[in-house]
Amino acid sequence: MLLRGLAETGYFDHDARTGMYVPNVRISLATAWIQEHLYSEHNLLRLMEDVLEKTGHTVMIGSRRGVHVRYLHVLQATREGRFLAKTGSLRPLFRSAAGKMLLTTLPEREIAMLLRKANALETDSTTRLEFATVVRELETARRQGYAVSMGTSMPGAAALAMLIPAIRDREPMTLSLGGPLKEVRRDRERLVATLREVLEPLRKVAAG
Repeated sequence: MLLRGLAETGYFDHDARTGMYVPNVRISLATAWIQEHLYSEHNLLRLMEDVLEKTGHTVMIGSRRGVHVRYLHVLQATREGRFLAKTGSLRPLFRSAAGKMLLTTLPEREIAMLLRKANALETDSTTRLEFATVVRELETARRQGYAVSMGTSMPGAAALAMLIPAIRDREPMTLSLGGPLKEVRRDRERLVATLREVLEPLRKVAAG
């Protein structure tokens, strides 16, 4: 029961095939202040701090939890008009930038199954998404290397997300930033370039 609870809150990953529970990166992020070896050049927390310093926007690391994205860790921007998010909070998988990027790692059959579940949760039939529309958007995200949400996850807010290059055989995660819609739309190219720059060291490690 304890492990199940830790998995539901994002601290452990559960492998349904083997029944095994594995510690999640959220534990490392939550306890980084007492683990000196975590403070390396490629530390995820340092990557997040780098993005926050260079953009001034809220920074999140997310992973998929059913038909939602769970924010495993959040560095909150402090300026006026900031994007508000909390560690552990959920965002809709098909409407958030992080969710869309995570969906690009899945086969179409699984995407279709998740979309049926997500649409079933929509009380307003006009907000349900068409599979063909979703596929086109995910193809664009794969081609660009990033996903975007412009007011679809939170009114008046926008977000950009990229996959974190996998160093180990772990669940896919995203690095994303969020801010006022007008600012993210205006500075989109610069913000995308910043995310790419910050993730480049991890790409080299994963490739090597």
